[in-house]
Amino acid sequence: MTASIARGRALPRGIRNHNPGNLRRSADPWQGLAPGQTDQEFFQFASAKWGIRALARTLIAYQDRVGLKTIKQMIGRWAPPNENDTGAYVRVVAVSVGVGADDEIDVHDYAILRLLTLAIIRHENGQQPYTDAEIDAGLILAGVEPAQRPLAQTRTVQGGQVAAGATVLGLTAEAVRQVEPAIPLLQSLLQVAPWVVGAAALAGIAYMIWARIDDRRRGLR
Repeated sequence: MTASIARGRALPRGIRNHNPGNLRRSADPWQGLAPGQTDQEFFQFASAKWGIRALARTLIAYQDRVGLKTIKQMIGRWAPPNENDTGAYVRVVAVSVGVGADDEIDVHDYAILRLLTLAIIRHENGQQPYTDAEIDAGLILAGVEPAQRPLAQTRTVQGGQVAAGATVLGLTAEAVRQVEPAIPLLQSLLQVAPWVVGAAALAGIAYMIWARIDDRRRGLR
């Protein structure tokens, strides 16, 4: 037996099956099922995100279709006493979510659903091996997305603004170095107020873009 096979078999069944909620086989046509279902008791999914989605969709169905609104009610259905120590399960999950066992929760709230999903995965498997990206992917597939920050506050946009500014100033400085011998006035201007040159460069770029759009609109390009 190779080391990789041994490690694979040592993983909990739910993790091996990409089914961290340990959903039992049924007639439900879940999305993302693995082509070959070799486990006779539990579903096997093609990747973790699909198993996480199935877990989340089950919790959403508990609330929307059955009317279960508390941790005690949901876990009581998820892990019935004939198979589990349901009371202990309820207590662990309630503490992980940060609510009382009988407090009403909203599983359409991303923050609540995420904590509830993580707690169930950990309790079912004795571990929670998934990355934030994998958890997020599964919950988004389930139809519950995190609140979006304003675009201007995202690191992507902020980084782009910094990069754009640095690029413009770098190109401007390079252009000035090339024309310095021929345009002493521009050299002096850069020394006194370099931001003026940068602004002029930006204005030139904006004009160029506008001109191309206007020419295309008039059929000149």
